[in-house]
Amino acid sequence: MSARSIFLDLLSFVANDAFVAVRIGIVLVGILIAVCQKLMWNISVWDYTQVFLDNPYFGATFSIVGVGACLAALQQIWSLGQHFYSSYMTCSLEIPSSDESFQWVLQWIYARRLQNPLHLSVETINQQWNSGGKKNNSRFEFVPSAGTHHFVHKGKWIQVSRTKSQSDNGFTLRPLETLTLRTNGRDTSVYREILEEASAYVHAKNEGKTTIYSAMNACWTSMATPLHKRPVESVVLDDGVAERVLRDLEHFVEHADWYVNRGIPYRRGYLLYGPPGTGKTSFIMALAGYFSLNICILNLSERWLTDDIFATLLSTAPQNSLFLLEDADAAFVSREGVTSHDVKIARPGENNKNVAFDGMSRLTFSGFLNAIDGAASSEGRILFLTTNYVDRLDPALLRPGRIDLSQHVGYATEYQLKKIFMRFYPEEPEATAELFASLVMDTAANVTLAQIQGLFLEHKYDAREVFKDLSVLSKSLV
Repeated sequence: MSARSIFLDLLSFVANDAFVAVRIGIVLVGILIAVCQKLMWNISVWDYTQVFLDNPYFGATFSIVGVGACLAALQQIWSLGQHFYSSYMTCSLEIPSSDESFQWVLQWIYARRLQNPLHLSVETINQQWNSGGKKNNSRFEFVPSAGTHHFVHKGKWIQVSRTKSQSDNGFTLRPLETLTLRTNGRDTSVYREILEEASAYVHAKNEGKTTIYSAMNACWTSMATPLHKRPVESVVLDDGVAERVLRDLEHFVEHADWYVNRGIPYRRGYLLYGPPGTGKTSFIMALAGYFSLNICILNLSERWLTDDIFATLLSTAPQNSLFLLEDADAAFVSREGVTSHDVKIARPGENNKNVAFDGMSRLTFSGFLNAIDGAASSEGRILFLTTNYVDRLDPALLRPGRIDLSQHVGYATEYQLKKIFMRFYPEEPEATAELFASLVMDTAANVTLAQIQGLFLEHKYDAREVFKDLSVLSKSLV
């Protein structure tokens, strides 16, 4: 670092501080007066000063002012020293709360580095019941509170400063914060090591679990405690449906080079459509667990969601995540008063209130398409859309490159009914499952697995009682 750059930096510091500038100006004026006295009146500066010091009133006043000036000068020297030290003898890392690593580093610091910290922040996590049916106590997650903390990492002293923004944070539920790490020297590789260790710690802590994120303005925030992975086999779909989607997604995840070598954008879009309660969202949750992915859920009807924010959310998603946009048909058009027969795509010059993507949302259809398939769309993205009314979606959304695989998830078939019966009552013979499936198909043709599961939950331990209540399936719950 050259002396010229240091001098210019100090000069900038002085120029930006009016108090320092005034002090230096007074000193310069005093020197100028002394020089004039010496040149014009041929009297030494010492003799000139002695005349005033012999005056008791001036001497007392000068002493008081002199002491104050000396203290002020020492204060400014200390400030200049601190500025010089922090600028040229330390290095720092700033992590905003909008970045995923913010919580990683806080958790890692508390768990691995701080010894008996005195100032903490707490997040209470309530789990009502455990797998054994017993009520759990609340669990507390501690992290360093706002303020300054210190710890040692591989022999290096690290200062941690956590500050909260005083400005309004818009639509987010948590205030904007900044985490600043500072250490001696100019080697910034220590911060890369800290981030890698913090990332490894959090991923090991959440191993075997799925984290759910929701969008708060332009930031992703974890909604709750990571959920245990759901087995794919626990979601009973029609024969071949789950295998088709699973096989396609597995090829996408494991063959990134195939896309790169052929110049094809490395992203994949899926659409699951069908009646409510057929297992669309449950299947996506199970897929996320199977591939060890987190889930980013975004409500497209949010009033704060604009084209720019939507594109930002897609490009800044947490690591190893898939996107879930539920009820895509309802994002821009109200379902009230709309049937599957009166929805159509407006032609030029027509004014159709039921056109898809024409509602209260500030997110435009063109902005939505550009974000998922435009030049600036992110690579490696996995997007799942669900809808109950596929005919309400604009055909432009359904073309390959935006939605690469569409899969209908319909009402329960005989195959599904037999399989889910055996899953709930494995001690029953297969013939009983076949009889159940046959009776359900005769009783209610359009029945969902949600209805079947609700019936099983009422009779958890007695399959014979299920047969007595089959009549409830004829009542539409949709």
